[in-house]
Amino acid sequence: MSPSPRAGGADDQAVVPAAGAAVSGSPSGSAGTGDVTARLADRTRQILEAPRPAPDPERAAQEKAVVHECRYLMRLLASRRRSAGEMRERLRQREVPGAIAHEAMARLDRAGLIDDETFARDWVQQRRELRALGDAALRRELETKQVEAQWIDAALGGDTDEERRCRELVRSRIGHRDREQLRSERDGTHRRRLSRRLDALLTRKGYPGSLAVHVISGELRTAAEVSTGSAP
Repeated sequence: MSPSPRAGGADDQAVVPAAGAAVSGSPSGSAGTGDVTARLADRTRQILEAPRPAPDPERAAQEKAVVHECRYLMRLLASRRRSAGEMRERLRQREVPGAIAHEAMARLDRAGLIDDETFARDWVQQRRELRALGDAALRRELETKQVEAQWIDAALGGDTDEERRCRELVRSRIGHRDREQLRSERDGTHRRRLSRRLDALLTRKGYPGSLAVHVISGELRTAAEVSTGSAP
């Protein structure tokens, strides 16, 4: 039996699209995309052509002032590291309004330019090396710069051997001529005069009085003994 002809069969009618129906990939499929693009373009035009509110002169002036003070503070930081308290004090001396000063400091803080912990540590290290200051003097200086107590304690705790630093300072101030006089004198006049001078020095440098007396007496005795031992 020969197969029935396929033309005009029911199956063929099922796969033929109805008139006007959209087929994927056909030109009618891109019509929807074109509509979306047109709507987006129209919406964009509406946004761009919409009237904008007039700029706020007061807000613009405030922003200008904040930027001006930020630049001033950054110039200060360019010369050396400073504490937050120092910078606030500089702004106060410039009579900067509180809101402007607060915002300027906040921006520097967000930028990572305010770090009192590092400031205190560097300050202690430099002042010990350059001025041989004791802990009490260093603490007073950092308090004057409005550094918090926790950062001061951490910075001073880096080297707790204050007696060693005190001895090094005293030894550096006992010269060769002092040693000769300590060796040769009989009434102790130069020893007392030198002791008073060294005590005044250690007081200015911020070393405790009890430590100063202990170190001075020991170093003067050692200086005299060394001189005596080296004498012909």
